[in-house]
Order: sequence, then C-alpha cells, then structure tokens
Amino acid sequence: MSRPSPHPPSFTPEQSYRASFHVLVSVLALLAIVGMTNYLAARHFRRYQWSADQRFSLSPETRRVLNAVTNDIRVVVLFNRNHELFGPVTGLLREYTYACPRLHLEQVDYNRDPGRAELMASRYLLPSEMDDVVVFDAGGRVKVVRASELSDYDIGALFKGEKEVRRLTFKGEPLFTSAIAGLLQERLPVACFLQDHGEHDPNSDDELAGYSRFATLLRNKNVAVRKIGLAGENAIPEDCALLVIAGPRSRLADAELKKIDRYLAEGGRVLALLSFYQAHRTETGLERLLLNWGVAVGNNYVFDPPNSLRGNDLVCTNFSAHPIVKPLQGRSIYMVFARSVTPRRIPGASGDAPNVQALAFTGEHGFTASALSSNGAPRSDPRRDRRGAIPLAVAVEKGSLAGVSADRYSSRMVVVGESFFLGNETIVKAANWEFASLAVNWLLDRPQYLSGIAPRPIKEYEIALTRTQMTRVTWILLGLLPGAVLGLGLLVWMRRRA
Repeated sequence: MSRPSPHPPSFTPEQSYRASFHVLVSVLALLAIVGMTNYLAARHFRRYQWSADQRFSLSPETRRVLNAVTNDIRVVVLFNRNHELFGPVTGLLREYTYACPRLHLEQVDYNRDPGRAELMASRYLLPSEMDDVVVFDAGGRVKVVRASELSDYDIGALFKGEKEVRRLTFKGEPLFTSAIAGLLQERLPVACFLQDHGEHDPNSDDELAGYSRFATLLRNKNVAVRKIGLAGENAIPEDCALLVIAGPRSRLADAELKKIDRYLAEGGRVLALLSFYQAHRTETGLERLLLNWGVAVGNNYVFDPPNSLRGNDLVCTNFSAHPIVKPLQGRSIYMVFARSVTPRRIPGASGDAPNVQALAFTGEHGFTASALSSNGAPRSDPRRDRRGAIPLAVAVEKGSLAGVSADRYSSRMVVVGESFFLGNETIVKAANWEFASLAVNWLLDRPQYLSGIAPRPIKEYEIALTRTQMTRVTWILLGLLPGAVLGLGLLVWMRRRA
C-alpha cells in the first residue's frame, strides 16, 4: 500500500487548466501580432541602411529616378561570380529592385551557363571581347555598363613601379542610375559624324583609327549615330543634337565651314577633335573658324617628358574645375601626338562673347614643338613655341548663364587637340572613355549625369603585426581556442561520471 506524498501538489487541476489556457491565448496573440506585422510590412516596405559600407545605399537622386520608372526594365548581370565586383554589383542592384518593383534582376554566369550567356550576348549585340557587363533593357532599348567602367584606379602606382593597381572608388550607383535615366527618354538625340575629309569612321573596327567603340558609347547613352556630308547642297540635319568632327585629314571647303559656323551660332553642339598628325601638319580650315569662337588651335605638337611613356605620347593628369573634367580629378587621359588648344581673347568682343575654359593641361615641364626631325624628335622654335602647362582641350559656351542649364539656343563646343585618343584601341586606356562620356553629357546638357551622385570610396583595412604578435596569434588560434573547447568537454564528461 503506497503512502500519500507529504508534499501537496503545487497546482490544482483548475489552476493547471487556467495556466494552459493563458499560455495558449498568449501564443495565439503572438502569432496574430507577427502576422499583422508582416502584413503591414508587405504593404509599407521600407529598408534602412545601418551598415558602414555605403556602396549599397541609394542616394535621393537615384530614388527620384526610380520613382519615375513606369515600365518594366530588365537588368541582366552577365558576370563571372569570381569577379571582385560581382558582390558589390549584385548587392547594389538588389537595392534598386527593392526600391523599384519595375526592375527585374537576372544573373547569368558565362562560366557556369555558357549557353545562356551566348544567347544574351547575341540578343544585345555584345562584342566577343566584351568583359563582364550589366545590361539594362527597357522594351528593346538597351544600355550597357562595362565592369571596367565601375571603378577608379590608382594609375600613379604604375609610374612608381608597382605591379598591383588599387581600386579607389566604386561607381556603380552613378552609372546604373544614368543608364536608367537614359532609358526614360522618349526621343533619342542624334550625333552626326562629319565625313568625306578622311575623318575617323564611326562604323570602322580598325584598332587605331576606327571609332566603332566611341559609337557604341554613344548608343549606350541612348544617342543615335549617323554619318553626314556637307558637300554641295547638303546641310546639317535639323535633328542633329551633336556634330562630331573627328580628325579631318583634308581641308574643308569654305561653304562647309560656313554651314558649321551657322549651326553653332544657332545653338548647335560640336565635338571637334583636331589632330595635327592626322592632318599631315596642314590646316583644315577649322582652325580659323575656331579663332572667331575664342579658341586657338596650335600648328604644333605637345610634349611632356615626365608624363610620357614612349616619347610621342603623354599622360595628362592636370585638369581644371570644369564640370566635364571635375569627376576625373586623380585620373588621367592618354593622348598621342597631341596639339595645343588655348583660350584666346577675341579683340573687340561684346558681353555676349563665347566663354572659353581650358579643360586639361600638361605638367609644368610641357612644351610645344612646331616641327619634328626625321627621327621624330621635337624641334622647337623659340619665336612660336612655349613651355609650361600647355592646354590640350577647351570647352566653349555662348548664350547661357553660368550655373544655369543651357537653353536650346545656347551654343556649346568641346575642342581637343587630338583625335586618336578616342580610337578603338586607345579609348579604353586610362580615363579616355570617361572623358568622352562626360564631354557628351555636357554637350547634350545632361546635368543629371554629371553631378549629384558621387562614386563611393573603397575602404581598405590593413593589420600590421610584428613577428612576436604573429606567433602569439597563431598559438591562440591553433592551440588555445581548440584546447579550451576540448577542456570544457572533458570537464563535462568528468562531472557526468561523478
């Protein structure tokens, strides 16, 4: 016969049922709160940036552009997953899709899925040598951002003999936002390439003189490309938003020069790339036209020995504060056989005279040479040539107020004393591609592409340890931590045995 327990039960059956009921109600209330919270969160989605890494945060300018998206945009990341920028690119684009449901992100790894990657390359007409890219597709209108455009590099390390070039900034947000903003435009501006004088051909794939890559840059910026001639009765088309004069070899007829001057006076936009080498050291007629616009194009070659790789080329790192080149501070432009392009005061000019600003200069040891010897060495004439920081490019503006967006009747022009630097082989060197992109943006008056969204700096963290400290860390990681886990397990085993 069992004896009754001397300890009475802590809970009566009634109290036990009541406690169980309270627990059940509490669980149901918690589930209801979680469900309502998720329901409200789904209807009122909001993300907050708490990370110190600002590469994945979106600026107000980007959010304004995304709010204006009304049609679906397909974003294809054609990247190798082992690429150092794969993580930052996909992470940032996910933030874009969170902020705008109209963006649909797709990732294609051409190493793991070559068939899919080949299909994408064929659909978007990507060249076979194209590196990792991000494609923005809005109903057949396409903008491509290359991986090589997404970073700024410390090019000065090459001149110091260092083999490794560090990435300084990540430019994902300004380039992605610019691509989306370009796709929102209803009507494409037209860039007309002047031909018939030996100019660079925008359809040519020639590595040195071809301009097909520059034409691709324009199409990627949603600018149509067309070739025109001005001989006879031909005129500059009315829909020409940008006239490109790229390295003419022969002289332009007076009638053609008058048409160009009239186009400028009526608010035209011109990108003039004038190579003394390409023109066989003769004038093309544009030199005299530009004098009336406050630009003096020298009949010379420019040299800068401290900033040259082969003698006849130069690496330009000296820029002004003009909006075109301000984002290039700390970068460089690579040119071959450049000529001087200098702002010139127009005698008796009125208050509406063109405003001419220099964009890029050589270093302090630069100089001009009016002729070359038989072996290519510079031959300077003290009466005509000069030394110092030689201007290589200028921007001209007439008919608009400083700091105010240009209207349709204002004239703009960029003049560069070189044309091969935008050739297929050279445009991808240094910051030539970026310079061309910024110049086109300014000429077409696209301020949203020039400012407001800055590249994000890349922070590198380095831990310097002495040999003694390194030995101590090694013993901690390989001895102390595993030993502590083993000792704790042994202590638990001994207590259980006891």
